Amino acid sequence: MVEESVAPHAEAVDRNATSSVTALDALRDVGAFGVQVPRRFGGLGLDDRAAALVVERVARGCASTAAVLMFHYQVVRRTLAHGSGPQRDDDLAAFASGRCIAASAWTEAGSGKGKRDVATVLRQDADGRRLEGVKTFCTGLPGAAIVHVLAKAEPADGPSGPVFVRVDAKDPGVSCPELYPLLGLRGSGTGTLTLRGVRVTEADLVGPVGSGGALMRENHEVCLNPGLLALGIAGAALETALGMCTGQLPGTADRMRSETVRRALARAVVQVESAYLYGAHAVGGGDTPQAHVLTGKFKLAATAAAQRVTAELMAAVGSRGFLASFPLERHFRDAQATSLMGPANDLITDRITDDLTAGPHSDLTTSGGTS
Repeated sequence: MVEESVAPHAEAVDRNATSSVTALDALRDVGAFGVQVPRRFGGLGLDDRAAALVVERVARGCASTAAVLMFHYQVVRRTLAHGSGPQRDDDLAAFASGRCIAASAWTEAGSGKGKRDVATVLRQDADGRRLEGVKTFCTGLPGAAIVHVLAKAEPADGPSGPVFVRVDAKDPGVSCPELYPLLGLRGSGTGTLTLRGVRVTEADLVGPVGSGGALMRENHEVCLNPGLLALGIAGAALETALGMCTGQLPGTADRMRSETVRRALARAVVQVESAYLYGAHAVGGGDTPQAHVLTGKFKLAATAAAQRVTAELMAAVGSRGFLASFPLERHFRDAQATSLMGPANDLITDRITDDLTAGPHSDLTTSGGTS
């Protein structure tokens, strides 16, 4: 399905900076939006590992489309674990069918490490709770029907603290004033989300007030992060470069007699396969106490590999690699974008260092292996 209905539209998605209706419809038809949703709600009843594989496969065809799908899966997971009220079941059924695509809104200008200084507030007034704030770098906004917003509940008569809030994108107080002209992942629908007086009920709280930090950590304990996009991009870039260097793609010539080209391809194969092995290890390590560190390491390793591989392959194929008429140039730009997506690589390095200095690590030499 990806080869037939997603990949052929990737160039247009990138050029027009908008999702492909055909690709999204094809994903709906095979139940891709409901991978983790239990069968009783119409989903496929699989797990986060299956969802991770779907994201990687779609990213091979179109990384922008895969980014929308990945953030949708994060909301599905959060809804399953912490959603409440009748609308939880309604949301899950809508997610499963693909009628409802979901997105998240965490980031703010100046929110700092770990989103500790969140300015978006959940206020209590005489008419109930209202949400006010501005979120930045939210992915999948144009097609999102439900958005999980990280906010700070202000103390009134109840508890205060960070909390995720379910927001209906059709609420009159919700708007998307800007979509960003990105270097890579141009069709991911990433932009600013503005919230002005959005009414919130108790059933809209995703977990109790004060649980926002714990839910963010839960999100980091599974491999539904941009490392999956990087894997798919690196794999697709290698396939494209091989087609160009062997003259199999139209407008290219056989360059395999060049030792420089042969060595670049060999290095790329090892780097891409190593990244996939790390991904397999991380996806399978979600039940370990240090899962959030392991998945961070995976994101750091995969995005670095994708950046390095695409840059080296661009040099290997020659000047045609810089032409927008070949997908390698798009893979190169998309790879740069994955390292900037959350969790940011700088934050991951801090987390890894904190883990290294927290205590003894008897498994340090085997943390990247398999048993």
